Amino acid sequence: MIEISIIKESIRNLNNEIDSANRQFEQWNITGEDIDDPSWLIEVCFFKLLAISEAFELTEFRKMVESKYIEIKESKQGFLEIERDLEGDAYSVALSRVRQFIRTLESFFPKEDRTKVTKDLLQIIRDIHYVITDRAIFHTAPSDENDVHIRIEGILKCVFPDLKHKPVLTKPIKSFEPDTGIPSLETLIEYKFLSSREAISAMADEVLADTRGYVSKDWNRFLYVIYETHRFRTEKEWQELLKQSGVSENTTIVVLSGEPPKSRRKKLKPHHLDTSPGREEKRYG
Repeated sequence: MIEISIIKESIRNLNNEIDSANRQFEQWNITGEDIDDPSWLIEVCFFKLLAISEAFELTEFRKMVESKYIEIKESKQGFLEIERDLEGDAYSVALSRVRQFIRTLESFFPKEDRTKVTKDLLQIIRDIHYVITDRAIFHTAPSDENDVHIRIEGILKCVFPDLKHKPVLTKPIKSFEPDTGIPSLETLIEYKFLSSREAISAMADEVLADTRGYVSKDWNRFLYVIYETHRFRTEKEWQELLKQSGVSENTTIVVLSGEPPKSRRKKLKPHHLDTSPGREEKRYG
């Protein structure tokens, strides 16, 4: 039987996979069929859950997961089935079922004595988005990079008490001077403020220049938080830039927009997006 520590790590990784699939699902639900269908990612989550169940030798539990997987796959809407919560927000039925199974698996493990975060850092920052743009709290939207930095860091400090403001690096990483450091996660965070399309190319060059020197024995993860005053580039496009530029997978970008996305009651093909080849919006610079 596989060691418990390996199973627990697999579950943590699966939770990250679910977050990724859910983001794709939400974008698909908001923008329509002009982005990748999230079905493949959602089905992968089921496959990994089945694998974990088998490794844990939970025969009956695995049968339950497999039965639900087949039921959803063969249903009319498949992995794209949508339900709504009490507030009217749409959510993925399939991912909701996977989360239920994971919650059951996690009940097998004893609670750790030390305080631990129940949400992934990336998801926390995405949720923070709605707070830092709430005019009832801050009266104005963020007006510059420092606004974004101070607002996000103030909230993260409540979750990560070991957070460091402008941490001093034992070994400088080229010109990269991180805004926030979270030692418990071995993660450095840098905030960016994007207010015009004309600034996209320069910011892309700046991000890539910083990443060239990412070598540190104390910090293993690097996170860029890009706040846009309007929607200029999707997070997927920024991630694709990192991938095409050969940046290590330990570097991630989260994009927050000054225009919070709104869930749709029904899926409509957007008239404002032009995905035809050659569109300038598809290029950096």
